[in-house]
Amino acid sequence: MTVVDEVGGPIPAIGTVLRGTYRIVRAIAEGGCGDVYVATHARLGSDVAVKILHPSVAGVAPVMARLRKEADIMSALRHPHIVQILDFNVTEWGVPFLVMEFLEGRLLSEEMIPARPFSPRATVRIVDQIAQALQAVHAHGIVHLDLKPANVVLLSIDGRDDFVKVIDFGISRASWSARLSDEPLITGTPEYMAPEQASGSTEGIDHRADQFSLAAVAYTLLTGHEPFRAHDPGALLYQVMNQVQQPPSELAPWLGPGVNAVIAQGMSKQAADRYPDILSFAEALHAAIDALGGDRRLARSGASTGDWPPTPSAEGSKLLAPPSERDTMKFIRKPRVKIRARRSGRVLLALAAAAAFAWFAPPTRRTTRALWHRASAEAGSAIRRGPALLGARRASAASPSTSR
Repeated sequence: MTVVDEVGGPIPAIGTVLRGTYRIVRAIAEGGCGDVYVATHARLGSDVAVKILHPSVAGVAPVMARLRKEADIMSALRHPHIVQILDFNVTEWGVPFLVMEFLEGRLLSEEMIPARPFSPRATVRIVDQIAQALQAVHAHGIVHLDLKPANVVLLSIDGRDDFVKVIDFGISRASWSARLSDEPLITGTPEYMAPEQASGSTEGIDHRADQFSLAAVAYTLLTGHEPFRAHDPGALLYQVMNQVQQPPSELAPWLGPGVNAVIAQGMSKQAADRYPDILSFAEALHAAIDALGGDRRLARSGASTGDWPPTPSAEGSKLLAPPSERDTMKFIRKPRVKIRARRSGRVLLALAAAAAFAWFAPPTRRTTRALWHRASAEAGSAIRRGPALLGARRASAASPSTSR
């Protein structure tokens, strides 16, 4: 059983079985290209994610052909940072759908708090993984064209909580390359969209558009602010195409000119001025962040958001001063004292055990005791002679000197 939405597209009811295999359990997301549902495999019992595309896509043969081709490529990739495509088919009512692995994680967009930057170290970990995923699909001629925090999933794997999976590959590119009309078509999210994409032109769109989007994501993570902000979508697109973003260090003073330069090149208005590939951008950003390693304020950069940045002052314009050198040394000195005490205790215990063995063991008992008695006798003799020697020294010091 299905119902019809406002644009005439069927919406599957809970319990609907697609192609005798995927039973719809619940809806989890709505997107510009389709809606996503959790479904259960009828025979295996495992959960999968099913994305049912909008009905308008189904009537365009070039779009369908490209979607099928990209689904084949994506299913064969099996990259650790790319959501796995498991199946591609058409519903009983003629609408294409994709079946993907079901990811139990958090969207990167859900982890982001306005005006609360991620730590630089956490940022480069996330950017590196996204770049690896994008580089893999770029090598097969696929461009994402809708990279944004809402299309990045963070999973908890092997003790880390920021293992990246990039989702929604290929769909935007398929719609872009086979437009439904002769009118300019803009797909994607304006806040993270490349200028050539924002213009609505299909000319010159390639992998470098994804680099711009990744640089915009990195900018947002590092500063807590999107690079372009406007209430009106038209004004936002104008900024993307014509204005240069504010340097990151003006919003996050701990970053510096190196990070500014990398972000600026990744977000160049002209695609030819960007890095040659997306991995080059990620490596340059990683190097710029590593160059900040001497700054003590980066020492707290272990988590995604919770402990970064240092708490702002009441005015909100300056960071609180880092701990003083004396406080830092106090923190370090206490463990060192404990370590010395524990080590000296073990050394004294070992010496006592060796002395006891030498005293009581038959092979060394006579020699050890003889040496002990001789040392004791010499010590006693020195003690008895001590007062006489001291008196002689005093008398010598009291007598007048005969030499000048």
